[in-house]
Amino acid sequence: MEVQIILLMVLLPLLMVRAKVPAMIVFGDSSVDAGNNNYIATVARSNFQPYGRDFEGGKPTGRFSNGRITTDFLSQAFGIKPYVPPYLDPNHNISHFATGVTFASAATGYDNATSDVLVSIHLSSSLFNTHFYSI
Repeated sequence: MEVQIILLMVLLPLLMVRAKVPAMIVFGDSSVDAGNNNYIATVARSNFQPYGRDFEGGKPTGRFSNGRITTDFLSQAFGIKPYVPPYLDPNHNISHFATGVTFASAATGYDNATSDVLVSIHLSSSLFNTHFYSI
């Protein structure tokens, strides 16, 4: 209950700035990976049960959560969209990405050696991929 109240106190002011945030671009690790690792050869995946059981449709999406992740809640609070899609998902196109996308990859880190161990997208590669992303 206390956590919900704190979360509400944080998100409530964000609801008042809807028109000021046109898109959400996300970088990070498994805490914000929306499924990019589903599309690369790695063991760092969450595309199986129990992951996703509380997501729409009850299916795993590649999020390391049983439902939506923090960036999904923030995107909705800003009035952008209910969830932020993974950059590598072939089911999304540039028009979907116009309001935001996540380049995050589970098992990544600031040091490229971290990503090499479990085969994930290097943070530097994520930053490079933004070159191909345009709104």
